[in-house]
Amino acid sequence: MARPDQVNVTNNAPKPAPTTPADPSDTGDLAAELRVAVMKTSRRLRLESSSESLTPAQYSVLAALRNEQHTIGELAAREQVAAPSMTRIVKSLLEAGLVTRTASEHDGRQVLIAPTAAGRDAYRGARSQRTAWLATRLETLGAKDRATLARAAALLQEMSAK
Repeated sequence: MARPDQVNVTNNAPKPAPTTPADPSDTGDLAAELRVAVMKTSRRLRLESSSESLTPAQYSVLAALRNEQHTIGELAAREQVAAPSMTRIVKSLLEAGLVTRTASEHDGRQVLIAPTAAGRDAYRGARSQRTAWLATRLETLGAKDRATLARAAALLQEMSAK
């Protein structure tokens, strides 16, 4: 796995052609343009922190576990996957030493999944790579564009919470 201070920045990637902004009064067009932009950015962020030792699914599970333990069923529901799929992801994390399984104190039938120190480090490393890549791109923008993106980030968070 790459060290957290290493950033996978591809400088020879072709620059996208300038696009004409969607008409903000046409919510359908704006929604389509925004959806594509969010999907492309998300895909690129996943690629920037991809490694041989931590898949996007594993990263997502470690992110869910960063503040609290969860059962496999809770993780499956959160990630919107079937329980057998989540079981495979958790098994791979267990084998890598990134999570532990413990019986619930309240219900012995339930098994709680929690990150190990190595799991927390792996999560933070991948998160740092993603953040560093995005920060590098943001540095190329002017203050006005960064302010626009700051407002857009707040609006997207607000919209996603509903």
